[in-house]
Amino acid sequence: MTDEKLGMDTTVGCIPKKNATIVERLTRRGMIIIGKSNLTEFCGLKNPSMPPGWSAVGGQCQSPYVSRHIAKRKLHWELSAPGGSSTGSAVAVASGFSTLAIGTDTIGSLITPANRAALYALKPTAGEVPMDGIFNLSKTFDAVGGMAKSAKDLVALMDALMVPTSREENARSPHRSFKIKSDFGSLRIGICEPSIWKSWRKSGRINADAERFMTQKYDMVVQSMIEMGVDVVYPVELPNQSSLTIDGKNCFEPVVYSEFKDCLAEFIRDFRVTKMHSLAEIINFNLEHPELCLPPICPDQNDLMAALQSGTKREEINAARQHLQTAGGPEGLDFVFTTQALDIIVAPGDAALSTLAAAAGYPTAACPLSALKLNGQPFGLTLASRPHTEHTLLHFLTAYENMFPSRALPMPLSSVPLQDPNPEPLPDQPIIDLILHEWDTRRFSCSADALADWLNARWRKSGYELSAETETESSYV
Repeated sequence: MTDEKLGMDTTVGCIPKKNATIVERLTRRGMIIIGKSNLTEFCGLKNPSMPPGWSAVGGQCQSPYVSRHIAKRKLHWELSAPGGSSTGSAVAVASGFSTLAIGTDTIGSLITPANRAALYALKPTAGEVPMDGIFNLSKTFDAVGGMAKSAKDLVALMDALMVPTSREENARSPHRSFKIKSDFGSLRIGICEPSIWKSWRKSGRINADAERFMTQKYDMVVQSMIEMGVDVVYPVELPNQSSLTIDGKNCFEPVVYSEFKDCLAEFIRDFRVTKMHSLAEIINFNLEHPELCLPPICPDQNDLMAALQSGTKREEINAARQHLQTAGGPEGLDFVFTTQALDIIVAPGDAALSTLAAAAGYPTAACPLSALKLNGQPFGLTLASRPHTEHTLLHFLTAYENMFPSRALPMPLSSVPLQDPNPEPLPDQPIIDLILHEWDTRRFSCSADALADWLNARWRKSGYELSAETETESSYV
């Protein structure tokens, strides 16, 4: 949440009582907040088939890397998907709209979109950063973290996020500033064998050539680190995801459904003015306005209904929570860290390492590796470390950035031919040239106004016109 004094009309008419604590921390360190991103609605807890990066307010958020793929109308669940739920945060940084972005993570919601956007990212230990004024699903699993194109920029962002201001009550003692490292030093790094953890197959269809390419790039990192003299243990074996279930049942679901109602109630109480006061009211509003809230891309709200109607007993919820924390921590990652004397565990970017870490509440991070040839989609690495060792993850990230090739960049928009079988009339050529030029140079001083003027000119013929509020909102997309 941002105080209304910041002039960000992005809460659909609701007015917060004050800035979220992290907003205070960022602004007091001199950071300028330029906009809010389009995130997956309700952190994905609305409809199981809802595409990542979609919301009723902002529509579908697209990756800047896969324009050709999207033009061919491929599904968003495929590897062309930008990932979620912190989708817009990753897309905004990768597209060049901002240098830094923040997002929340329950089970990979920060790490997955960062990997799909060739970014560096870090989710801190659960509870390490205050969550007041932030929409989240679960007090047990959620944490707010950051994304950046550079590991060095990420260090600055995480310093700002994790250092309390002088006005905060009961704040922990300020930690020492994170350090930028030029090499891996004495880090002992365990690396998972990629053929065991092929979770990327569940993230979308991928052909054999692409899979071989991803594996080759992954193996190249392993061999390069060994040749550099880095203390590497390869391969390391981690528990299967089935260890996070009880009698084959998902343990995350009852915990999240239960905690979501409380988290939403707290979030709503942080508004000074709001028309919505409960989950039930939100569900009813969606039912009364299906053309706005339940379009064909997301025709129902089964997850919200399930959360509202959840009748799981408190004892079962506590048992599921305890099982996750034990299976992910002492019997999971802790066992590997201790027996192998590891500081960090590394896995493919779309592997389930972030799920194990989320169960335990441990910090995770992401770094870019390469990009697929078939559609330009980036992929990267996921890291995990012990609780409250964010400095260890940032040590790895800054050393990795210094010693490995630069991240993949999206192609300039002007190089991407869009082939729509039913094309809409395009703007006049001078407007097209202006928009493409400003996209390529990452300067957007004129193109938004020019495009809005053209749209108004066309839509007036049909009786529609962009309002000033719509034009303002479009500048944040």
